[in-house]
Amino acid sequence: MGIQRAFYVTQGALSVWECQRGQPRRCAEFTDSDAGLQDFDAYIAEHGELISNVIVDVIEEEFSLDNVPKLSLRDRNALLQRRLQRKFPRTPYRLPVFQKNSGTVPGTDAVVYSAVSNHELLEPWIRVMLRHEVPLAGIYSVPLMAPDLLRRIRKTQGSAMLVTQHGGQKLRQVFMHGKQVQSARLSQSPDISDPEYPQFILTEISRSRRYLERKRLTSNRAQLDVYIVAEADLAERILACHRNETPLQVHFVNPVSAARKLGLESPPSQENQELLYLAQSFASRPGRSYAVSGETRYARMRNIRRAVIGGSLATACLCSAIAGANLSAAWMLHSQSTSIERQLEQLTETFRRENERFDPLKADSHEMKLAVDTGDFILSNRLPVPWVMQQVGLVMGDYPDVQIKGLDWSVESAGGDDQSQQRIDRSMPITVPVKAIGAVRAEISADIEPFGGDMRKAFARIDALAADLEERTEFSRVVAVEYPLDASPSASIAGEITGDKVYDGARFRLQLHYAVNTTAAAVEEADDARF
Repeated sequence: MGIQRAFYVTQGALSVWECQRGQPRRCAEFTDSDAGLQDFDAYIAEHGELISNVIVDVIEEEFSLDNVPKLSLRDRNALLQRRLQRKFPRTPYRLPVFQKNSGTVPGTDAVVYSAVSNHELLEPWIRVMLRHEVPLAGIYSVPLMAPDLLRRIRKTQGSAMLVTQHGGQKLRQVFMHGKQVQSARLSQSPDISDPEYPQFILTEISRSRRYLERKRLTSNRAQLDVYIVAEADLAERILACHRNETPLQVHFVNPVSAARKLGLESPPSQENQELLYLAQSFASRPGRSYAVSGETRYARMRNIRRAVIGGSLATACLCSAIAGANLSAAWMLHSQSTSIERQLEQLTETFRRENERFDPLKADSHEMKLAVDTGDFILSNRLPVPWVMQQVGLVMGDYPDVQIKGLDWSVESAGGDDQSQQRIDRSMPITVPVKAIGAVRAEISADIEPFGGDMRKAFARIDALAADLEERTEFSRVVAVEYPLDASPSASIAGEITGDKVYDGARFRLQLHYAVNTTAAAVEEADDARF
């Protein structure tokens, strides 16, 4: 949460400003007296909960430029604190502003020490705030806020001086070099309507320049850009009195343009331009604070409390989101399980209804064992037709003139009709054992196309095919059982023609034998014989 209230401390009073819809609004003002402190105490007792800043705009604020050698961070901080204590021993409101690589002596860095030398201007107000535990974010100086203010209302380069009118009778001048404050003045001024006011501003600027030259913060030949926040009529009055006798360049900043860049709805009056600094403090927190650890402890405690509460709320929201996701997943699982249970009930009812339509199958243990063994044996000894075709295909690619017309295959038992090793339970109604497959016999019918009538060549082609099938495949024996001329086995060597069929090609048949390994079947039968 941003700053909600600012306590603007001047030489003889404290004014209270609150941020209402992004605009500073004056709420109260208290004089620097016993009665004013009592009234301020009563006010804070009722309105002490807002996060606040203290803005200091007093004459007793001093700046001192120093050069320090290049040291490590720890040693440099210790050196700065010792020198700061030595320069401003009577006030706790002090701080160093380190400016890297800005020293006038080679091998050194520049440091500007700033302090509110008269601590009694702040301490009475601060004690009242701490007594009522006001959450203070910091104690900030108007001159130290000037670089950020000038950067927002006008882009500048090099050395610059910002001049504003505060409280109707005070002229604030802040000199900056390299975006760092090096000197500041707050002087009494006549009323802005006084005819001598333009000349007074130019005289004060000349005095400030001479002071900067004595402190060697600038030279008499260097150009100094002065930015005066003034309306058009005042700017004309100042220009009428200005004489370019020194390298001084005067620029004017329109209050309307400055207010718009700071987010103000209306520009401040010419006499009260401190409103620009107040708007800057509400828009963004200043970088450097005079507050020591005690003044900001309540603000830190509030920030920690809010961080803990915010973290707890974020954790609670995250847990709620996770719980919602898990609840949604659980609801989906419940819906799926309900659907599965409903389908299971429907299937169970369907099975029961269909099962009632059939008579129960009556079988004893031997019949069930026989059925299982038969099924297992058939599965373990089956020889699919694709395997036979694959074996034949290994050779048929070399015989493009041979066209297969048919394939028949059958199995042969391994043990014949020997019943001595078969397990037969004479008391059971089924006594036929399952016979092991000993071999597979396949017969291929094929034609030689084209066939020109050369029987000798056709016979040689058939014999070569049979030899290749026996040699190059898993078949153990391949026999030609029918040639193009149906030769009877009992005919003489010249051959006796007994066939009367006529084919377009030379038809022949081959018989292929494949011996099945019966070791597994024999082992199973031996195991069954033990029981």
